[in-house]
Amino acid sequence: DPPYLQPGALVEIQPPEFGYEGPWHTATIVQRATPIHSNRFVVRFTHLFQDISTGTKAIREYNSVDIRPLPPRHRPRKFKVGDLVEAYYRFGWFEGEIVEELHNGNYICQLKSSKRLELVVERLRLQRSWRDGEWIPPLDESELAVEEEDSTDETKQTDFNKAGIMESEADSAESSTAGTGNIQEASGQVTIEEEEFSEGERVEVANIDEDGFNQAWLAATIVKPVENNRYIIRYETLRTGNDTGFLVKEMDSLHIRPPPPDTPVPHQFKMFDNVDALYKGGWWKGIITRVLPRGSRYKVHLDNNGKVMEFKHSDLRLHLDWIDRKWTKPSP
Repeated sequence: DPPYLQPGALVEIQPPEFGYEGPWHTATIVQRATPIHSNRFVVRFTHLFQDISTGTKAIREYNSVDIRPLPPRHRPRKFKVGDLVEAYYRFGWFEGEIVEELHNGNYICQLKSSKRLELVVERLRLQRSWRDGEWIPPLDESELAVEEEDSTDETKQTDFNKAGIMESEADSAESSTAGTGNIQEASGQVTIEEEEFSEGERVEVANIDEDGFNQAWLAATIVKPVENNRYIIRYETLRTGNDTGFLVKEMDSLHIRPPPPDTPVPHQFKMFDNVDALYKGGWWKGIITRVLPRGSRYKVHLDNNGKVMEFKHSDLRLHLDWIDRKWTKPSP
């Protein structure tokens, strides 16, 4: 086996249960699974699936194709709009795209899950693939923050690097997951976040298609929280196949948000208004492309399926974006 698959090596894993566009999470190789020829490995996750009450770290088994080495630590770099990146969020690296550079030096990153995040540069890295033992695109030596050292000791801490950023490889530190010297929380420690949603709370959940993109937001109720920011939800509009009740499903908090606030609906929408349209039991983002002569009906171009459809006034609402746990009105 290559060095990164040896027992004790820190690696990144993309759990298949999260889909092929899911996040990469840090783990340690425990051993090759049995039978030896299976090309599967037993791993212990750093944070994912961790029991919050006991601190017990989950041990799972994965194929080698779902495992890659921990990327080398690198210097913070300048990104531009359109760059494909990986964004560090909730102990994992999510694929996304830079959509805006802010005046404060931060970036707005659009994740493939449709979530938008404002992130400091230290929580971003260029999107790379691990193929045939090499990083694509390749890592240039000038990008590296420090010379590579033995990173199997998860309790080791380093000084400030040349960029002036605290690097910590403690077991609870974000950079042990990142391998890129991420900024720590204000206290210098990463703490487990409180549950975002409570039992019985009404929410909206993302309807993800087979390509991993959000098509619409559907009304649901939180049944109960489960570990690692996941929740059991019950849809309010989708029913089971045998029509015996409403569909119940487990969802990651990335795909859950509170209902938008009650905002005054204009007496009449106008051309190019950003709206949500009620279609197939969910709210689909779209743009008004035509106000029909009758006044209370509109042609709407739905962003996520490209259709232009007719909607009545009562089936539309003004579109708001849920970013960093705040509702914001999109730019014109």
